[in-house]
Amino acid sequence: MVKNNINQILRIDGKNVFLEVMNNAFQINKVQINFVKYDLKLEKNSRQLINISLYIDIDKILILANDILSGRLAALAKQANNIKEKSGYKYCKEIYADIGGVSAVKLKERGKERPDGKCLFRRFKITPGDKVNWIFSGEIGAGEESETGLIIPQDKPEEIVRVPLNDEDLKKFALVLKSHIQAYLTSLYIKE
Repeated sequence: MVKNNINQILRIDGKNVFLEVMNNAFQINKVQINFVKYDLKLEKNSRQLINISLYIDIDKILILANDILSGRLAALAKQANNIKEKSGYKYCKEIYADIGGVSAVKLKERGKERPDGKCLFRRFKITPGDKVNWIFSGEIGAGEESETGLIIPQDKPEEIVRVPLNDEDLKKFALVLKSHIQAYLTSLYIKE
């Protein structure tokens, strides 16, 4: 594990990609996961090709961690592989997804308006892999705000970063997140 940032609690590397889990969004009840694609052949400080930052609610991450550690995610992966084989699909369908994004209004307020004026859609996915056990994906693209405020995709994602994980990486992801979140929550009670 390469640790480049004091807020980075976990980094998982693949070929020219990595994901890093950050603790700097805990105070807003979120976990930040960055998906990065890079090219080492480019000049230093210009190697990063894509950087997708996703923010997932702490309670959703804790449920995901529990599903990983209990074996529920592995059971869902087995089902997805069976469906893939029976249906003749090339790849499995994702077994976990968390969607979100930022409205066009908020993007404009932050000075990060999209050229097309649309919302920014974000998605975190977990898919059973073929050559590796798991694929974690970070996706962004144009979105549209629903009546309830949910940002939904308008088209295919504009950028995707996929990071391969083995079973040990998956368990590490769950355990590190769970322990850091529990430590953070405990620190809140100690301060009171």
